[in-house]
Amino acid sequence: MLLSKGQLTSALLSLSQMPAGWSTEGDSSSGDKTFCDYRQPHKARIQVSRSFQKGGGLTATVATVGIRQYASASDAAESFAAMEKALETCHQETYQGSVLKYSPMSVDKLGDQSLGVRIDSDGTTLLQQFTLDGPTLINAGTGGLTNAEADTATKLLRDQVDRYEAAARK
Repeated sequence: MLLSKGQLTSALLSLSQMPAGWSTEGDSSSGDKTFCDYRQPHKARIQVSRSFQKGGGLTATVATVGIRQYASASDAAESFAAMEKALETCHQETYQGSVLKYSPMSVDKLGDQSLGVRIDSDGTTLLQQFTLDGPTLINAGTGGLTNAEADTATKLLRDQVDRYEAAARK
């Protein structure tokens, strides 16, 4: 079932669903940047995301959740497959002057398919997890200079998938 942008934004995790200590960075529409600029076979019809921050200074941690909805489940599956294929061969790129190094990462199996990627750059580590769920690609990630919490990213992804599926059932 396809949802409106308002429904997808409402399905995003909110500050009240975050563990203690997080503050919101706000909502946004994601850009079109892909890993190593691979070509997406289909453009998402709607993209929404929300960012959070915990702590400050060198110990600051960021978390993001996002939903990309495609015109159909097959479009979403083809887009997920293209991302997965790109990450099999692309292990490093330079983006905005920083070298990004990509490594496959184990993730809990959610939705139709899941994958994870560890991104290292300039002493910072980001852990990004993706789940294909019908016509959507759902992501959650955490990262920081001194801390990247895979357990937090996994919990956020599970919670985000649950919220999306609940909204789709309405």
